[in-house]
Amino acid sequence: MSIETQFEQRLSSKPSKSRGLHGRRTRETIQAYLFLAPALIVLFVFGILPVGYALYMSLHRWRIQRGDFIGLNNYIDLVGSPLNLALIVVGIGLLIGSYYVWRGAAEQTSGWKTGLRIAFAVMLMIGGLTLVLGVDGMINAAEETRRTEDFMLSILRTVFYSIGTMPLQIALSFLLANLLFQGIEGKSFFRMLFFLPYITPTVATAAVWNTVFEPRRGLINTILTWTGIAEANLPNWIFEPAGITTLLAQWFNVNLPDWVVSSPVFSGPSLAMVAVCIYNVWVFTGYNTVIYLAGLGAIPAELYDAAKIDGAGRWSILRHITIPLVSPTTYFLSMMGIIGTFKAINHIYIMTQMVGLGGPQDTTTTAAIFVFKQFREGNRWGVSTAAAFLLLGIILLLTWIQNRVAEGKVHYA
Repeated sequence: MSIETQFEQRLSSKPSKSRGLHGRRTRETIQAYLFLAPALIVLFVFGILPVGYALYMSLHRWRIQRGDFIGLNNYIDLVGSPLNLALIVVGIGLLIGSYYVWRGAAEQTSGWKTGLRIAFAVMLMIGGLTLVLGVDGMINAAEETRRTEDFMLSILRTVFYSIGTMPLQIALSFLLANLLFQGIEGKSFFRMLFFLPYITPTVATAAVWNTVFEPRRGLINTILTWTGIAEANLPNWIFEPAGITTLLAQWFNVNLPDWVVSSPVFSGPSLAMVAVCIYNVWVFTGYNTVIYLAGLGAIPAELYDAAKIDGAGRWSILRHITIPLVSPTTYFLSMMGIIGTFKAINHIYIMTQMVGLGGPQDTTTTAAIFVFKQFREGNRWGVSTAAAFLLLGIILLLTWIQNRVAEGKVHYA
């Protein structure tokens, strides 16, 4: 066989090999998608499709049945004037910018540059707080649109709820986890005991705490009566719509300005909201403790032994070893906790139903409760879905901010 004949055979065989390789890749791709098809179908039917349909509903005047297409009017009715919303967004942007400028000041070696950066960061922080806290005036100015006022107040109460629960949960659970991580007797029993509130049905535990906060025969007020507090001065807990700042001022005989008492921001969360926060801390502290225990168990014991040999005390070990190495756990718990507070509805509904959904004067109407009320009581399905998407946007924004803040502060071993 000549060299030319062999060369021609090789050229003719290459297309057949490439076609065979291409056909095999096609078959493998089809097989892969066939294996993925059941999960993709379930995800599309129960995940993507409902979200897309909810977005479609939010663009219509929808009350049980679909009405006219109104575009973004449902969103505008909830947030009010686009200018007010833009001011809040700019305020949040200024606060984020102040954080980065402040963090950059720590990296400066020159004294005057550091001072200049700190001064600029303070200016940005003041400007951001001015715009964000200006929501108080925006709420008061929204009386012409009751729905806007209610939605803004629900966001504010959700912020109160998140601030009133998350820091205390993290601190208590970290303390309990460190105590249970020691070689104490019966630590397995205490671990189970602290975890019980989380696995107990929410309806049952919320109903029990409802009786605990009952003003006349509840456990807390009974104990307060034993301490000598007059029955007329006992707190009303779930039935009390007044802000905690106002109540503290009354108990200590301090006269507050009218603008503080009437302000939904500066008067603080209602006592009913404080009761809900206490319940939430009781439920989730045990769960966070168990997660912290897992994080503490992942820290190598050699680090503690080396620190003790070097003469480090308990506080130094806690500060320089334990806290940095459980920072991923802290980040996870804080992120999930904040998201959870913005979705909370079950226990708030159970604890406040005797007063009315949303508590006394709607002071426990969080964002999730607002969405539920629009859907259930008003049959305003378009408004409800629009509020849900706005709530989703807020959660995504908070998650992004938390991710940026956590950069450089979360240490993975």
